[in-house]
Amino acid sequence: MTSALSSLPAFEHLASIPLYVPGKPIQEVQRELGLTTIVKLASNENPWGPTEAVKSRVMAAVAGAEFEGLGLYPVSDGWYLRQRIAQRKGLTPDRVILGNGSSEILEMVAKAAFLDGGSAVIPKHSFAIYGIATQTAGGRVVESRASATELDVDDLLRKVAPDTRLVYLGHPNNPTGIRLERAALERLVRNLREDIVLVVDQAYAEYEDPAEYPDAAGYLDERPNLLVLHTFSKIHALAAMRIGYGLGSKELMQYLERVRSPFNTNHLAQVAAEVAVQDLAFEAFSRQKNTEAREAFVAEAAQHRCRTSGTSGNFILLESAFPAAELFKELLQRGVIVRPMQGYGLPNHIRVTFGKPEEMAAFWKAAGPLLDGGC
Repeated sequence: MTSALSSLPAFEHLASIPLYVPGKPIQEVQRELGLTTIVKLASNENPWGPTEAVKSRVMAAVAGAEFEGLGLYPVSDGWYLRQRIAQRKGLTPDRVILGNGSSEILEMVAKAAFLDGGSAVIPKHSFAIYGIATQTAGGRVVESRASATELDVDDLLRKVAPDTRLVYLGHPNNPTGIRLERAALERLVRNLREDIVLVVDQAYAEYEDPAEYPDAAGYLDERPNLLVLHTFSKIHALAAMRIGYGLGSKELMQYLERVRSPFNTNHLAQVAAEVAVQDLAFEAFSRQKNTEAREAFVAEAAQHRCRTSGTSGNFILLESAFPAAELFKELLQRGVIVRPMQGYGLPNHIRVTFGKPEEMAAFWKAAGPLLDGGC
């Protein structure tokens, strides 16, 4: 007797979970449209790296220095990189875990949390992987109130139910580019039920002014059920390497280690990240370039009478009278890739990553004539 996979309860459940749709890669646009000059401003990558020091370290590893042959497995728990991260963050290495991008750690914590079911509270307009990881692990998504310009901590706390296992917070949030002030973050940390894991995703934190940014890692000793995520994909410019890390209590890390796949981060990614995490000068350079790009974009948008939102991260939301899907297609035909936001409940917004000055000039050359009639 045979039956379609979709008739099995588990597969029927999976079929109801939305697929994550990434920003279009340059190669795909070249193939589909036959364009030769393409600017990608869709995936919040850092256009200024990686650095020469990172490249040199990877090349040395590829060349096969001692213990680094590509035919050997990597250090499974990334011990050497975890040491570097721990030193940078003022923690012990047993409070650091690595992932194949920080998105894998989102999947780890969901897998651990929803072994017996339960729910997660997620602010509206949040990174899609929060909900996908929750549902894939068997959890239920509860959405709290948020807008393109505001996160509501009080509603986040109100939405907590008896079966809540996780609360997610993008800080800054992707795709809206907003974050909490220190008092609001403290209210969430201190008022959330103690048995709930608070997952604070700080993928874009390094783009913030370190003197003003309320780093959730400052509350790790206060709240054992706090998981703070970072990635090397953004300001460190290692998106292709797929490596990120989580910070938390020793006890929480021990549970996550039980659901982490062996050898989940590759050797080239580990050695590249070892160099990148120590390079504070490159972070400061990238942060300054990002600030300049944001200021220039906001000024140009005002010239076209376009509304923008989001003051954090290396991206911005632009609202127009055009449906996002239509504006995305029009820009694609002109060789500019952005991210339409209708899938995030923002039907007239596109998200634009800040690129180099010449890339931003290409965006406005393509978008300006369209937006003059639609902002």
